[in-house]
Amino acid sequence: MERDRLNAFMTLVVGASRSVTRLKGIYMARYGLGSTHTMCIRTLYDTTEGLTRTQLAEQCELDKAQVSRIINELTKKKYVYESKAGSSYKKKVALTEQGKEIARDINNIVLQINEFVSEDITQQEIETFYRVFETICENLKHAEQMLPTENTEYERKYDNGDQK
Repeated sequence: MERDRLNAFMTLVVGASRSVTRLKGIYMARYGLGSTHTMCIRTLYDTTEGLTRTQLAEQCELDKAQVSRIINELTKKKYVYESKAGSSYKKKVALTEQGKEIARDINNIVLQINEFVSEDITQQEIETFYRVFETICENLKHAEQMLPTENTEYERKYDNGDQK
């Protein structure tokens, strides 16, 4: 029973993630952006002083190399800019005015999607869901820390940014 519940949970999470990724892709194609670009733009929009690449990677749960590629692409499109001082991982990245316009558009789209998917769900049910889901995520992080510390092939593959 426990195994079936974990499989059902994983199937639901993966399915939801794929749906969100497809929706982001559809809506953000007009800007030439993918789902990870969208996540970075929304995260930057929520800051007033910008973030370093390292901070952005941590907040978006992406590896630093991926964030560097995304920032370089967004810079070419003139959606973000970086402060002049420091190394690339210490410079602050912030949205340009054009980037802020896109972020506002993204936020409006997200609100519309949220309203649609939660149409038949009460506020209390939504709050309970997020509270339980956050607990599950924290418990999974704790479970990761309980794994053996030896450098296995799996860890080498996933810790160096090959897969995420």
